[in-house]
Order: sequence, then structure tokens, then C-alpha cells
Amino acid sequence: MRKAAVIGVFDGVHLGHQYLLQQLAAEARKRGLEPVALTFDSHPLELVNPEAAPPLICSLEERLKRLREAGVTPLTLHFTPEMRRMSAREFCEYLQSCGVDLLLMGFNNRIGSDRRCGVDLTDEPIEILVASELPGLGVSSSVVRKAVTAGDMELAAKLLGRPFAIEGEVVKGRQIGRTIGFPTANIRPDSPLQLLPSLGVYAGRAGSHRAVINIGRRPTLNNGSDISIEAHVLDFHGNLYGRHLRLEFLRRLRREKEFSGLDELKTQIQKDIDNARGE
Repeated sequence: MRKAAVIGVFDGVHLGHQYLLQQLAAEARKRGLEPVALTFDSHPLELVNPEAAPPLICSLEERLKRLREAGVTPLTLHFTPEMRRMSAREFCEYLQSCGVDLLLMGFNNRIGSDRRCGVDLTDEPIEILVASELPGLGVSSSVVRKAVTAGDMELAAKLLGRPFAIEGEVVKGRQIGRTIGFPTANIRPDSPLQLLPSLGVYAGRAGSHRAVINIGRRPTLNNGSDISIEAHVLDFHGNLYGRHLRLEFLRRLRREKEFSGLDELKTQIQKDIDNARGE
């Protein structure tokens, strides 16, 4: 079946992306085409300028899942030096060879080494349409990243249409939380380029349970080591080691701070738990 396509990284599959995908589905129905989202397996800047490559709002697996939920078929492209050198015309010819008859471009999209936008593409081998922008919010992946890195989980959720989340495997930590009565699940994110919220303590969810999530260096216990992601899962009893866990961030409770000792830390953790419960 011939295809109607959009192309991009679609990091986060935020409300702006979702609005674009809705337009794609409508145009595909008119023409009897299959709606597909061509997405890259890594951010093109990882090849072009690795130091400028942004942290990722979600993993590739999460991205593909969200694209399917939006009603389109995701097709993954590997951004290569050869693809980077293609002009817009050559890239359209490449898309045609992949079965694409229509390319719907975002209002600010540019393609090819010559960086041509949709309104400039008038004589290509495939049909080019320019989508309209989602009114009002001014949503972009960079705006989502700014909200997350500022710890503004409410704004991030508004832009994404769902809570910001980190997924990963539960790995063994130092197990100090268990010794003071507050066991935590230590998460190793699925993507090494995972975007992290600002250091602090957050109310959130771990699967179906409420949770208190700490993003930080554990200054009271760990003397400022690497950043860790730990979740104390409320009302859960069992072993999470080796399991895949999704942490959703709902709101920031406080910044990270160093305490005078374990007693002060335990008192604060209990306050965090009460706050996360809304008590």
C-alpha cells in the first residue's frame, strides 16, 4: 500500500506532534494511503554535532509505542552520512522509492542538505503539503525539555498530554534505604541519553502505585557521587530487582539537600511520603 508520511525525530510525541499526526491521518484517508511516521533511531545531531545533541525525552521504544497509539505506522530510519548529504530533491526521490506518495511537513520543518521548507518544494516527485501549527501552546521538544529540567512537571505534562516518565530496569544500589525503613528501587534508564528532571524529590507513580522519586547525588549518604534515580514505592511489598519499571513524575516536592544525619533524613522522607499522598 502506498504511503502518506511525516518525518522527524518526534522526541516525546508531544501535543504538537499529535496534532501533526491527526492531520496526516486525515490526508491519508482522503487519498486511500497508509499513514506512516518516518522517525530516526537516534537524533541526527548525534552524527552532525554530537556535543549539541539534546537529551531524549523518551526512549526509541517509548516513541514508537506513542506513534502507534496516535494511529500511524512508525518506520525507523538510520541517519547516515549519505542521507545527510542528500538534497531535498534527492531525499524526496528516496521517499518515493520507499513507497511514499505524500509528505506532510510540519510548519517549521526543513529537509535535505539544502534545508528547504515545505512551501519551497513545488516540483518534487511526491506531493508535499505543509501542516498547520497547533494553536495556542507553542509546543516543541525543546520547550518540554526546558520544563523538565526546571522541575516543572505540571507544565511538562500539559505539553506532552501525559506525565513525563522515565523507564528502565531496577538495579541493585547500596541498599541503605532498606536499612532505614524506606527501601528504594534504583532505576537504570532504557536510554543512556535520557532527559532527567532537575535534582530534587518528586511525587509520582511507579506502575500503579504512588511513589516518592529522588533525582540526585544523595549528599547525606553518598558524598556527592553520580546522579541516581530512586523511587520509594508506596504500599508495595516485594522484590523489584531486574524488573522493568515506569516512573511518572507528577510534581516536585522539594530540592535535594544534605541532612545532618540519618534521623533528620528519615523525618524528611516521611514528610515527603505524606506530601506525595496529599496528606
